[in-house]
Amino acid sequence: MSSYPDPSTDGATICDLCRYRRPAADAPALTVRPPIGPQRQVRLCRPCREDRPGRRRRELIEEDFSWQAMSHQAHDLADAYAAGRWLPYEDEHRWALGLARTYWTRNALEAALRDPNPYLRAGRLVRVVEPLPRILSVVGPGDRALRPVQALLDTLAARSARS
Repeated sequence: MSSYPDPSTDGATICDLCRYRRPAADAPALTVRPPIGPQRQVRLCRPCREDRPGRRRRELIEEDFSWQAMSHQAHDLADAYAAGRWLPYEDEHRWALGLARTYWTRNALEAALRDPNPYLRAGRLVRVVEPLPRILSVVGPGDRALRPVQALLDTLAARSARS
């Protein structure tokens, strides 16, 4: 069973943010201003429209793209962990336990990411958590944009607490 949301079948094109689901036919167009080139209109699927960090804005922001990559990686790792295709290092389990118990602020996560542990740096979990400080500059620590990472860390922390 995948941790990805079920794709909707309405609409004709794909979501311009996640590239997986189809946007609803009545979805409002948003603006994206690339660093090079003209601004353009994009359409998003319902999960991207409702969960992205910049959902209160009428344009996509850089944190939306960071969120999408982080969310995708968190879902992939959760699926791989559930299927037994990814076995985190013991240090990753301990780090996940610490992060799951921490009140997430930008400073707290930046401090956690400065951990010099080579096993932590070599693992896949740190790549999922790296965009969090940037995303927390736009949303609060309990925001729904952070749910995929929170779910992954809670799963790993539960295993760490049992051992």
